[in-house]
Parts: sequence; C-alpha cells; structure tokens
Amino acid sequence: MNTYVYGDDGKALIRLDPRAKLFIFFISGAVSLNCYKAVPSIIYGTVLCTVLALCGEKLFALKAYALLAVVIYFRYMMGMNLNGSGILGMLCMSLSSIVIFSFPVMLSFVLVMRTTRISQFMAAFRAMHLPLKVIIPLAVVFRFVPSVSDEWNGIRKAMAFRGISMEPADIIKSPLKTIEYVLIPLLFSCISVMEEMAAAALARGIESEGKRSSFEKVKLGVMDYLIMAVFTGLLIYIIQVAKV
Repeated sequence: MNTYVYGDDGKALIRLDPRAKLFIFFISGAVSLNCYKAVPSIIYGTVLCTVLALCGEKLFALKAYALLAVVIYFRYMMGMNLNGSGILGMLCMSLSSIVIFSFPVMLSFVLVMRTTRISQFMAAFRAMHLPLKVIIPLAVVFRFVPSVSDEWNGIRKAMAFRGISMEPADIIKSPLKTIEYVLIPLLFSCISVMEEMAAAALARGIESEGKRSSFEKVKLGVMDYLIMAVFTGLLIYIIQVAKV
C-alpha cells in the first residue's frame, strides 16, 4: 500500500528553508486581500505553482494551476454574459471569486505543509528564538493537520468499501447520515490523534527548557532570499495595481 509522507522532499529541485515558506504564506495572505484582477492573479498563481513544483509537488501544482486557469476563464466568460444571467450567474460569479480569493493562501499552505517535516519546523522555530510556549502549539498544529487528513482518507476508504456514497448530491439529500458516517468517526479520530501526540511530546521531553540538538540544519540561503525578494516584489506590484 502506497502512503504519502508529509515533508518528503526527495523529488524537490530546490529545498527552501521553512522560514522562507512561512514568509510566502504570509505574503499570500496579503495578496488575497489586495488582488482583485485577473492578470495579477494569474501572475502570482504562476509563480506560486512554479515554486511548489520546484519543491517536489509537480502534479499537485499542475492541477492547481489548471483549476485557477479554468476558474478565471469561467469568471471572465460569466462577466461578459452577466446581463440576463440572473441569480444563477451571480452565484457562479461569487463562487469563482471565492476560489480566486482563497487560492494563494490555500496553495501556500500546501507548500508549507507538504514539503516540510515537523523536525524542520522545530529547528526553524528555535532558530527564530521563539519561546516554547509558541513553538509547542505551532508544532502540534502542523503535525495535527496531516494526521487528520490521513484519518479522513481512511474514513473515505471505509465508506467506499461499505458502498456508502460520498457524492455531493447524496450528502445534501441525507445530511444526518453524513454526520453519522463522517463527522462522528472523524471527531473520535481527532481525539485519539491528540492523545497520541500529547504522549509522544511528553516522551520526547518537548517541554524541557534545556538546549536541544537537532539533525535538521536550517539556514537561509541565496535561493531563500531570492524567492522572498520575488514574492515581496509581487506583493508590491499587486498593491500598486489594486490602487489603479
């Protein structure tokens, strides 16, 4: 059985420092709040997908870029024919706007989560001289998200094995069954994951105030500074375009 390993950068052409990836994530949040036009969205999406592909997620980056292109084209065509389109047209325009708005944040979050190991996060946070009260919750969050994703995939496979459909139409028709088959098992799985993570953290002495060593060597290199400069320039460009 093939299992996905979060943070596996064996196929990466470039290996960015976790701090550079977090910088991209925060820049993407600012871009989402200031990017209203198609051209800046395409430019930023192209650069972000390129970085994601270079970090080893080529297939995911290709799918994400195709989705962005389709949504922007669909939104453009709907804008051209909006007169007389009615409520359905406005609803489609709203949904496409939500996708375009959330695209930079979601894709940069994927970049952070799927190309960075937890040990790299911990080493990067220590290099930033963050207190343990900040490092521990952040490390738990970054470890919790992929664990819940794995649990969700397991629930979906179990439902498919029992012949339970997860199609959107079936979910809308039977919301109570969705709660019974999906949400309740997922909540119990989340509780179990949290207990296991707490036990693992205590076993590793994560709360110890002493100086800790690490196999991970994190250091901002030339490529990291170059990428951060590119994304900073893109943010400035998008803000300037938004003012026009």
